Amino acid sequence: MKTKNLVFTSIFIALCFIATWMIKFPISFGWGYIHFGDSVVILAGMLLGPVYGAISASIGSALADYASGYAYYMPATFIVKGLLAFSIGFAYKNLIGEIRNNAGTLRVIYHIAGAIVIVVGGYFVTDLLLANLLIVDAEGATPLAYAAFGLPWNAIQAGFGAVVSLLLYVPLKKPFESMYEQ
Repeated sequence: MKTKNLVFTSIFIALCFIATWMIKFPISFGWGYIHFGDSVVILAGMLLGPVYGAISASIGSALADYASGYAYYMPATFIVKGLLAFSIGFAYKNLIGEIRNNAGTLRVIYHIAGAIVIVVGGYFVTDLLLANLLIVDAEGATPLAYAAFGLPWNAIQAGFGAVVSLLLYVPLKKPFESMYEQ
């Protein structure tokens, strides 16, 4: 691992943690919170590439779950955020010529929308498993209803992260472009 890759991966681990743990807005009904962490996760994939982006997203986001009192979400967060950053990084690494020339913008937006499905789907499955394991009885709600209740909140969270990351990508992309040339 090159020194710059190690340094940037470590920085993005810290950024994922801070953006998720410190800068958050609680969602009513006690259903988690909206945070800037997903924007950093997506940026990690865009700027660091699939492998280093996934490493930083997985570790930083899982640590934020632990620090926030959501330790039972750590395994799912590790997988979901890692897959999100990896899929974005993979698309960017393989579309780098088009992205540098801004010709692949529409394809990248489609890819980000697809990656959002990873977050919403991943946490739906997680909530379904947790509801079944913990035998959640929220006023007679079934585990499926419990998991479905989180769908819009997770979609809002992932969409917020995608929009913020797209806004931040343009000014940040130039210094990171050499990382794809490994």
